[in-house]
Amino acid sequence: MFRRLSIACLLVVGCGSEEAEAPRERPPAQVEVAEARTGDLTIRRRYLGTVRAAARAELAAGADGAVTEVAVREGDHVTRGQTLVRVDARLARAELQAARAATEAASADREQAVRDAERYTMAGTRIASELEIERAGSTAQSLEAVRDARAADVSRARATLSRHSVTAPFDGVVAARLVDQGDWVSPGTPAIELVADTTLEVFVRVEPELLVDVDVGATATLARGDRTVSARVEGVVRALDPETRTAQLRLLPTEDPPQWLLAGAAVDVIFEIHHGGEGVLVPRDALVEGVAQTRVVLIADGAAQPVDVEVLERGLTEARVRAEGESSLSAGTALVTRGNERLRPGQPVQVVEAEANADQAGDGA
Repeated sequence: MFRRLSIACLLVVGCGSEEAEAPRERPPAQVEVAEARTGDLTIRRRYLGTVRAAARAELAAGADGAVTEVAVREGDHVTRGQTLVRVDARLARAELQAARAATEAASADREQAVRDAERYTMAGTRIASELEIERAGSTAQSLEAVRDARAADVSRARATLSRHSVTAPFDGVVAARLVDQGDWVSPGTPAIELVADTTLEVFVRVEPELLVDVDVGATATLARGDRTVSARVEGVVRALDPETRTAQLRLLPTEDPPQWLLAGAAVDVIFEIHHGGEGVLVPRDALVEGVAQTRVVLIADGAAQPVDVEVLERGLTEARVRAEGESSLSAGTALVTRGNERLRPGQPVQVVEAEANADQAGDGA
């Protein structure tokens, strides 16, 4: 009985195998495509720049003496001409007063000599000899020279007095206060470090090849994290640093510097350059990078057709390529941008929209 059931089961299994359906063909691969085009390629270059104040000065006293007043502290905003530090100037004031007094005396002597010379000249030789008349004129001229010398002493004393105070040469903010009241200073002793915080510059070093595309007037973007501000190239140093073999650019923000742009900070300097040239532009997603060769996949008669290409230049989202061998690429050619990594030559494909493909992926999840 058991043997008869086994044979019956084998017959049933055999019949089922004969009636099984033949394997179905795999459906076409679903891909997204984009067209090749001609035109300019947008290339992005990013460099590290340094923010500097347009003016920065270490102000020093110009004379010996004790500091009598320091009128500012770190962080204070000052205006051009504002007095920041005073040095004891009592001796300098006394010297100025003495020089002024000597000048007044010399002026009085000269005026008297001029009047005497005029009287001698008007009286003539009837009252005074020619020698006396000539001597009176010479005395007036000599005293005029003395008066001028005393006036120069006044100017010198006034300049000496001015060196007993430190004034701001430009609008800015005090970065460092280096002396306090009572300190003894000498000419050249640093007293205040001042920074112009309203005008900032950015300096960046670039490879010399960039100077072919970037010159004075070119625009750039300054970035720090997710914060950006536009800038303009104001200066180009067309001489390479002997060590780094790079050229230096100077940029200014095209608007008021934002709060995050601080002197001394490092920022990214981004240039977007537009290049023309031969070949066609294809999306970078269309490139299939191999170990020894790069290719793109175009669609011909509903099937995948790989084409080896030479990448001439890479841009931000596109690349300029040229077909190799007997193949050709032209503007308007449909290229696979998604699903191209595993396509075989001649494999049937079905073009889908990006949104449809995303929806299908979501349903599968």
